[in-house]
Amino acid sequence: MKKNYNAIDLMKFISAFLVIIVHTYPFYTSIPTLGFITSNIVGRVVIPFFFVAAGYFFQKGNPTPERFKKYTIKLVRLYLVWSVLYIPLGIHLLNGFMEMTPVLWAAGSFLALVNFGTYFHLWYMAALIFAICFCYFYLKKFSMKSLLIVGLILFIFGCLETYYGIIPNGAFLDAFNIYLMIFFTTRNGLFFGILFVSMGMFIAKINLAEKIKHAWVYAIFFFIALCIEAFSIKSFGWAIDYNFYFMVVPFSFFWFITLLNTNIKWKVDFAAMREYSVIIYFSHGIFLELIPILLGTQYGYLFDSGVFRLFSVLIPTLLVSYLIKHKIPLLR
Repeated sequence: MKKNYNAIDLMKFISAFLVIIVHTYPFYTSIPTLGFITSNIVGRVVIPFFFVAAGYFFQKGNPTPERFKKYTIKLVRLYLVWSVLYIPLGIHLLNGFMEMTPVLWAAGSFLALVNFGTYFHLWYMAALIFAICFCYFYLKKFSMKSLLIVGLILFIFGCLETYYGIIPNGAFLDAFNIYLMIFFTTRNGLFFGILFVSMGMFIAKINLAEKIKHAWVYAIFFFIALCIEAFSIKSFGWAIDYNFYFMVVPFSFFWFITLLNTNIKWKVDFAAMREYSVIIYFSHGIFLELIPILLGTQYGYLFDSGVFRLFSVLIPTLLVSYLIKHKIPLLR
């Protein structure tokens, strides 16, 4: 029986909405615990899932030089188009935090483009492009096993952002603080993307989905462990941000295999879901910045309401996503 990837496409579609929830944090004020769970636990498995899926399908499609070139060109084109579109909103966002000279704008624009995007959610594309390129060229010289080890070591360093509170005073902490002053976060292709992309490639390369039975049991176990880890970090007050968790690694691994082994036969256009997930992810940032501007000082207080913030971003995002899918192919 031919395997379908409908469960993966459905998860991508759901994940796009989870990203909006992470960025609008609708429950933090009214129900803080639910807000933490949705935004800093459930929402934090989304990007690792996207990375694993990208690595899996890149490897599954036979990563020849021609395919690599075609795939990366598509990613770069999409990234650059959306980056240009977000420049005015990125400038507006930064102006709210600091005054920028022309020299700082030039340096900052270059750093943003190669590291975290011209608007904050675009970091994923910069990270994905870097991780795919790194993994592709690394595997030309070295083994998949060593790539996973390298990815894990880099990820452990990245976890220092979440486990910042346990770093002892000294030269290492000083050096890490200097890094954060320059790059702001370890959430990038080097420390975050490589591990998850290589995991996806590994799953595809040796057909792990066919070899691991009852992956959903392991996924549930590691999700519970992830919740314990997250609440522990919160309780101790260690984190600068909650981008990295150790338990998200095994959870993402077994959750993706669970989805691969789930055969959904609904009469639904899953390909459209997959396409919408990309468009929703890219476009929702427009309204995160634009809605408060349109509300102005007189009605800006409305955006402080979590429910209003969620739906004021979600509804126009869906409308614009429909328009982009059917009328603006350059943005998808």
